[in-house]
Amino acid sequence: MGKVKHLNPVLSSSNKKTIEPQKKRKVRSDKLHDIKIPVDEPMDMILRRESRRYWNGSKTALGTEILLFGLEQVLVYPDVTYTDQPYTVHCKVDHETYQRIGDYAAGWKCSVRKAAHRIFIEAYKKRQLGGVTDGEI
Repeated sequence: MGKVKHLNPVLSSSNKKTIEPQKKRKVRSDKLHDIKIPVDEPMDMILRRESRRYWNGSKTALGTEILLFGLEQVLVYPDVTYTDQPYTVHCKVDHETYQRIGDYAAGWKCSVRKAAHRIFIEAYKKRQLGGVTDGEI
């Protein structure tokens, strides 16, 4: 006679090897961090219009460009009120930039999202007003 087939497969012994623990997956070195920055409705409309005009419809690319401009060109970031809004701008930054924003967040004792919001708003004002902000007037 051959092998006996059980109705319940749990009762039959399997010849399979025991499952080895899986190796941890590597994280890509060029992975981007996504930061959602809340904006009000008029700013959202301006960003949508500008992104359609210059960035082929990518509001994320325009938001990322403004945030990077703020990190590179703006030196003083005055405190702004942070309120959660239904409109957001996504910014995709690399790991080093995310660490820089994290350093600002640690210094300001706030989250990375709030720090990015503070930097973004100041950079947005500076670009819209042609380089003049409220602190410099």
